[in-house]
Amino acid sequence: MKKFSRKIFFVLSFILIFGLHISSGFCTTINDIISDSTSTEDQNNINTDSDNISIHDDSTQTSYFAIQLGVYLKQKDADNQIIDFKTKGFDPYIFQSINSKGQTVYSARIGKYENYQTAGNELSRLEKNFNQTALITYYDSLNPVDSTEILSSSRKPPAEVAPESSDDQPSDAVQENLETDPYASVNESESLKALQEKINALESAIEQLQEESDVRRQLTITEEESAQEEEDILEAAGRQYTLTEAGNIKFRVGVSYAYSEYDAIKEAARVEDVADHTISTSLNVSYGLKDNVTLGVGIPFVYKYHKVGTVDSMDTNDLGDLGLSWQFQPSKSSGDLPTIIINGSFSVPVGRSPYEIQVGEELSTSSGLYSTNLGVSVSQVSDPVVVYSSFGLTYSLPLSGINQKRAEGVLDKIDPGIGLGVGAGMGYALSYKLNLNLSFNYSYSFETTYKYKNAPEATSGVGVSAGLTLGVGYKVSQNQNLNFYLGIPLTNSRSFSFGFSTPIEFEL
Repeated sequence: MKKFSRKIFFVLSFILIFGLHISSGFCTTINDIISDSTSTEDQNNINTDSDNISIHDDSTQTSYFAIQLGVYLKQKDADNQIIDFKTKGFDPYIFQSINSKGQTVYSARIGKYENYQTAGNELSRLEKNFNQTALITYYDSLNPVDSTEILSSSRKPPAEVAPESSDDQPSDAVQENLETDPYASVNESESLKALQEKINALESAIEQLQEESDVRRQLTITEEESAQEEEDILEAAGRQYTLTEAGNIKFRVGVSYAYSEYDAIKEAARVEDVADHTISTSLNVSYGLKDNVTLGVGIPFVYKYHKVGTVDSMDTNDLGDLGLSWQFQPSKSSGDLPTIIINGSFSVPVGRSPYEIQVGEELSTSSGLYSTNLGVSVSQVSDPVVVYSSFGLTYSLPLSGINQKRAEGVLDKIDPGIGLGVGAGMGYALSYKLNLNLSFNYSYSFETTYKYKNAPEATSGVGVSAGLTLGVGYKVSQNQNLNFYLGIPLTNSRSFSFGFSTPIEFEL
């Protein structure tokens, strides 16, 4: 306890003795306030070097250097830093001056070095060991030292020049910042070099981002390409989903194959397998009357092969039903609203009619009936897919005066039932050239009435069919696509179909 009291007494005595030691014009301890000093950087400087006190004047200025720890407007702040560095084993002192605003400032400093290299080594040790930011100044000035001006350790100090007229000294704004900011750059030129390196790095990063943006822009499809991609998907799904541009003519050549198989009862006790093979080649031409109105005509050429059992077979070929069609889009499509197209068609039997042949001896290639169809199709882009659906109503005109001999009697008149059709699907573009589509189709036919001359009339049952269609579209060129499809029945039917079509559009 006595040792501890002696230590306190010794510290208090030390502060009291040095606190009262004042010499005119100088600050020798951390507690002195030189309130009557009017010195500037062009007059007196206050310094303590060991126990010796000396006055520095501009006329006797030497090329000594000092390490400046901080500059403060209050001496108390400078005192605190002096105390801190005394505990670290340094011999700091206070340098008092007046800044450009006429304010008295107090800078905490270390050392008096004869050359810049020695001061720099001490600064490096200070920053490394104590993590202290500081800068090198002239011993008798607040101005920081520019290392580019230090050509040798024996250089002569530059003459003090007013800040506003000096090319090598900082401006008033920079000077004020250097006098009040203890963390100013040690070397202005090195700071500028570092800043330039950062600017170069930033410019390099901007160039890299620009290159990435250019690549991304090239990979991003335009609105026109997106619309064309949507049209290709819908074109592969079906003709009812697309229009032909105004003034353009589009040719569509298609080939399809259909197979159906069923069992037929022969001679009341014998069941034979019946297979029908149908190959159709069609040519359709459409013309864009307006951007929202398209007219079209199509005619197929049909080949049929019919086989009963393993022995009997027959085949034929002729034209099918001539189709006249129209499409109308009531409103322009937009991103928020679906595209709606109203379509209609009228079929004319021009091939071999099933009501004009000898039943069981010949094959037909057309429906033999005049019919009309009215429908609507809807499509909507739901990125990344295109969804579509359709609804159609078919009405066939009654046919009379047939006079066809059948097993039931002589057929005189036929009154077909109305047919309904519904379809829905979606398409997806795998790439700019390749797309896939999947659709579901359902049809329902009402009863058909047959009237005979020498027999009572007969009515058929309703007809129901459903199937899935898988399609693939491939873009050969800007004006030509290849579309393939495979139809698979979902009802109890041994049949399937597949085919391809290629629309080619020309601008007139």
